[in-house]
Order: sequence, then C-alpha cells, then structure tokens
Amino acid sequence: MTPEQVDLIRTSFDAMWPIRRDLADLCYNRFVELAPDARSLFGGDAEKQRMKMLDMIIALVASLDERPMFQSLITLSGHKHARLGVQPSHFVAMGEALMWSFERKFGAFFTPELRDSWRALYATAQNEMLRAAGRPSSF
Repeated sequence: MTPEQVDLIRTSFDAMWPIRRDLADLCYNRFVELAPDARSLFGGDAEKQRMKMLDMIIALVASLDERPMFQSLITLSGHKHARLGVQPSHFVAMGEALMWSFERKFGAFFTPELRDSWRALYATAQNEMLRAAGRPSSF
C-alpha cells in the first residue's frame, strides 16, 4: 500500500466512525447474503460477529504504520479463521460485502481512489490470512 492509500483509508475511517455500527450491520448482512453457508461457521450470535469484524477493521487501520503488529493481527486471525473452517470463497464474499457497504454508506465520496485503497488493504489482509492458514489466495 502506498502512503497516499494509507492516508485515504485513515481519513475515510475517521468519517465512518459515527456510522460504524450501521456499516458493520450492512456489511455482515450482505456477507451472509453472498455466503449463506458462512453463517453457521460463527455460531448464532450475529451481533458478536459484527463487532468482531468491526474490531478487526479498527485494529488493521490502527496498525497500518506498524508492520509487525499488522502482521501479527493478520496471522492470528488467519489461524482462527482456518480453525473455524472459513474457506477462501468466504474471504472473497467478505471483500465484496465490505466494498458494497462502503459504496452504499459513502455514496459519491467513495471515489475510485478510495475504493482502490480499501481493496488494497483488504487484499493484503486476505492474502496474509490465507497464507497463515495454509490456503491459496483467490482475491
């Protein structure tokens, strides 16, 4: 990721903070529409899963300048997701759901540059999580 992409992510993250719960709800609901089989992987507490997803985004954005911390978060998460049975296709669905949610919430402010920045962050996280889980990337 470029320094400009990191700046765009941080700026948009600050803007999304007031709507973070709505964004998490929208994203999680879209995710289970795209990958209904994933719902059973995480137990029955959808609210808990929404908050875990939001916590991971917060942690990733906070660690963008701290590569060892970023890597540690991704590796740990990749191992956890592998133990749960998360498949590469679920990562793809989550990436699509996240971008879709940003488009809905940010509208015209979700510029191509901003989209590319978030896609770069998500692709990095996804690829590293899949690598940590011993699975090939498909994003």
